[in-house]
Amino acid sequence: MRTCVRRKHHLFGFYHEPLSNSNICQKMALLRNILSTAYGPTGRLKQIHNNVGGHVLTTSTSTALLKRVDTSEPLLQMISTAVQHHTACYSECGIFMGIFTLRLIENTLNNGLRTATAAKVYKHLVEECTMYLKGDSCGCKVPVDFSSSDSLIALARSMIASKPACMLNSTETKHISSLIVQAFLYSIHCNSSGVSCFGRTVTIGIEGQSVSDSSVFPGLLVDVPEMLQPADLERLGSGPFKVVLFSVSLSGDLSEVGDVTLEIHRGVDPERDLLQQLLKLGEKVVMDKVSLFACQKVVHPILQHYLRKHGVVVIERLGLALMEPFVQLTVPVEAFGMVKEFCLQSCGSRELLQLLPSKDAAVSTMVLCHRNETMLEELKMTCKRAEHVLRLTLREPYALLGGGCTETLLATHIRHMNCSKTSTMAQALCISHSEFIMAVEAFCSSLRSVALSLEHDGQDCLVDLTYAHRWVPDIYSKTCSCGLVEDRSNLEKTPLNTAYHTFFPVSLINTDNQPRILDSFSAKLNALNVAVEMANFVLDVKYIIKDIN
Repeated sequence: MRTCVRRKHHLFGFYHEPLSNSNICQKMALLRNILSTAYGPTGRLKQIHNNVGGHVLTTSTSTALLKRVDTSEPLLQMISTAVQHHTACYSECGIFMGIFTLRLIENTLNNGLRTATAAKVYKHLVEECTMYLKGDSCGCKVPVDFSSSDSLIALARSMIASKPACMLNSTETKHISSLIVQAFLYSIHCNSSGVSCFGRTVTIGIEGQSVSDSSVFPGLLVDVPEMLQPADLERLGSGPFKVVLFSVSLSGDLSEVGDVTLEIHRGVDPERDLLQQLLKLGEKVVMDKVSLFACQKVVHPILQHYLRKHGVVVIERLGLALMEPFVQLTVPVEAFGMVKEFCLQSCGSRELLQLLPSKDAAVSTMVLCHRNETMLEELKMTCKRAEHVLRLTLREPYALLGGGCTETLLATHIRHMNCSKTSTMAQALCISHSEFIMAVEAFCSSLRSVALSLEHDGQDCLVDLTYAHRWVPDIYSKTCSCGLVEDRSNLEKTPLNTAYHTFFPVSLINTDNQPRILDSFSAKLNALNVAVEMANFVLDVKYIIKDIN
C-alpha cells in the first residue's frame, strides 16, 4: 500500500510491506528471469542499449548486465549492488548469487512463510552449508593440485565455457584456458623467505585476428617506438640494460605547467630555455649509459632525436595503465631500473617490443585476439576474472563440482540432515514443526532451481538417487553434468523439479574420473552466504520511503 505525506515542501511516498506489492514482485521475477536465462554455457545472450541508439552491448555476465540495467526499485538496486560487490571481490558466481537470492524471496512468499521465521531457518541452513563445504567429508569439493596443471585448466575452462558471449569453440576454449593458467603461473614468484606474492598480467587485445593467434609472453609488450629498427636493437649488444622512467610530460610545452601564473623577464624565451633543460637531461642520460628512456607522456621531438642519435631507445606515451607493471618489471634501484633484453614480437597484425626482466619480476603480457570488438571485450573481461579466480585457489586450494552437481548434492544433504532433527531445531528456533519443514524445503528448492536454470533447450534435468548429482539425458555423454559419476543401468534417477524421497548422498570413492566442470570454492561459498543475507534483509523490509519531488 502506498501513501503520500508532505513535510516542509517535500513530498514523500511510503510503501508498506513492499513485497505484497504485485508490481515489485513482477520486477523481481523479471530480473530473476534475465539472470536465469543467461546462466551457464548455453545461456542466452543479452543485448543492452538505450532508447536513443548508441553502443549496443552483447553479454551474458552478471557484471556487465547489472552495471548497465538501471532500475528505480530500491529492493532490486540493493540486490544488484550486492551481486556486483561480490563479483568485484570474487570475479565469479554472480548470476548464481542473484538467482538464489531471488528464488529464496519468491519461495518464502509463495509458501506463505513468516519472514522472521524464514530468516531464522535460512541463517541456520546456510551455516550448515558452510560447515559441510568446509568439512573433510564434503562430497562436492575437490582439492586443487598445484603439482599438475589439470585442475587449474579445468577451473579456467569452466569459467570460459560459462560465458557464451565469448563465442569460442571447444578448441579455442582449450587454448585460452591454457593461456590463462600460463599467465597465472607467470604472475607468481617466491622470494627468499618463501612468501608468495603476485605480479601483473597486462592484457592487449587485437581485433580481427583468429583466437588461435592469442598468446602469453613473459615480460611487458609495448608498441614499437617510431623509427626503431631491428638493427638498432642489435647495436645495443647483450644486456642487462639500464632504464629510466618519467611520469611527467617532457614535451617542453608551457601548457603542461598547469594553471599557474608565470613571470617572464624581458629577453627570456621560456620554450628555448625549457628545451635546453631537456637536452641537459638527455646529456645526463647518455653519460649514465642508459639504454631505454621511457615516459608516460610526450617527449619533445628534439630530445628524442638526440637520444636516438646516441643509441638510446625512446618509448613515449606509455600511458598510466602501464606505469605500475613497467616499474615492477624494471625493479628500480636508486635512480635506474634494468631490463634483461629487448626483442620484437609479431602478434597478429601488430608489431610489439618485448621487454624482458633482468630479475624474477612476475610480469607477463597476454595478447588476446578475436574476430570482432564485442567478442574481444567479453573475452578480455572473462580472462581477467578467470585469472583472479585461480589466484583465489592459493588461499583456499579447493574447487567445487560444477554443472549444477554442487547445488543438487548440497540440497539433498541439507534436506536429509534436517529431516531427522525437525522437532529439535523447530524448538530451538522457537517456531512450529510445519514452519521449519516448509522453510527447509523452500531453501533446498531454491538451490535446485539454480541447477535447473542451467538448462535452456527444453531437456529434462534429473538427479540420481544415490550420489545426488545432476544429469541431462545425452546420447553422447555417459556421465553426470560435472563428469565425475558414470552412468549405469541400476542408477535410479528422477526429474529434478519433482518431489523425491529424502536420502543421504553416497560419497564417490575409488574412481579414476576427474570432473570436467569446476566452480570456484571461495566465490561460491561467499555467494551462498551473501545471497542468504540479502534475501533475509529484503524479506525484513517493512517500509520503503521515497522522496518523490
